Amino acid sequence: MAKEVGNEPFEGTISSVFANLSLYREAVYAYIASIGVFFLIFSINAYDMVTNHWEVIEEAITEDSWSLNFYEEVEILEESRVLQDGEMQTFTFYMDDIEIPPDFLIGEINITVDDSDTDDGLIANIDPTNECDSVLADIREGGLTAQWDDENNSLSGQTNDCEPFYLYLRVYPNYDGELKNSNSVNEYQALLPWQEEGWGVGELEIDIEVNTDDSAIPGQSSDDEEITVTVQIVLFQVGATENN
Repeated sequence: MAKEVGNEPFEGTISSVFANLSLYREAVYAYIASIGVFFLIFSINAYDMVTNHWEVIEEAITEDSWSLNFYEEVEILEESRVLQDGEMQTFTFYMDDIEIPPDFLIGEINITVDDSDTDDGLIANIDPTNECDSVLADIREGGLTAQWDDENNSLSGQTNDCEPFYLYLRVYPNYDGELKNSNSVNEYQALLPWQEEGWGVGELEIDIEVNTDDSAIPGQSSDDEEITVTVQIVLFQVGATENN
């Protein structure tokens, strides 16, 4: 009986390897040829990319200088209440109550606490011995997504001179409305840090407390105070201009 080619057991020796290669010589040659064609095409494409498209590659990896300009709009929420002597009330302002234009985000919030609409200031000017009522305000943390640990915040304040006072809360990270520069490969990358959504969501709560003082003028004493809280919400849109 004749031996069938290829059915002999593989012994694992060098001679056996070459013997098996000789049996499949055509397949080996075809495999080597296909690898050669692959490397040839790859080399041609790589050469074409480097020589003819280098400007595109260089532009994609080179950072340019961009100027970032912020365009602002202001939305205002306001509420007035009469507080009794020693009373504390919470003024709540909902961000859903403002209209935010497309592509705008909330940058910062400026708050004015004012009791100057009352007669205390006039009385204090007439009678230097009369003291203005004491008004205290504290912004409650956590009700709004904002930069609560920012060192520029002013989350509490007070007055006893019949003048308004001001609080401040930074909402968007590092936002101050000032012109900025960015080194980025393109406009999209330059604008990306200023397009993060989710800041300024929720409600702003401000605790107000009033402690009234007696007037030295008969009949002028008051045991309550009208407080007006004005919240200015600064919205921004950012644009980028490449510096030449």
